[in-house]
Amino acid sequence: MNVYTIHTARVVKSWKEENNVVTFPWPAQSPDMNHLWDELERKVWAHKPLPQNKEELWQILQKEWHNIDVSVYQNLVDSMPRRIAAVIKSKGYPTKY
Repeated sequence: MNVYTIHTARVVKSWKEENNVVTFPWPAQSPDMNHLWDELERKVWAHKPLPQNKEELWQILQKEWHNIDVSVYQNLVDSMPRRIAAVIKSKGYPTKY
């Protein structure tokens, strides 16, 4: 299985070490929450005007996160058994998800 650790930038590694954050091996093609992050990113980019600083971005992220329809979450939860089975079958290689 292709396995790597997520967030491997040196600064991230240092922060995680300083804050005692443990990172687990992660399948390269894991059926994780990327769909939700894509949804949130689309909502932020559609926001007009775009945020001009970290505080505005944080406010928009919180607002849009709470506005994601419950059906998006439910569809993701419902699809997880299929997603996980696909990753296992592909031995960590790319899947249709």
